[in-house]
Amino acid sequence: MPMTDSGLSSAIKAAIIDLFGTPADPTKLQGTCDAFGKAIVEYIKANAQVTGTVTSGAGAGGLVTGTVD
Repeated sequence: MPMTDSGLSSAIKAAIIDLFGTPADPTKLQGTCDAFGKAIVEYIKANAQVTGTVTSGAGAGGLVTGTVD
């Protein structure tokens, strides 16, 4: 399953409600969770690298690096 800002926002919101209970102003909580979710996903996409090894073909045994989309 791909990481999305809305999915992360929902997970953050659920964790906060589990810890502190239902907020007096759910709109502020939703906005805060949306901002955190978006910032975290954007940061990971901008900074994550994936490394692997080519297992077949002309490049077999070589290393491959790439970024996360």
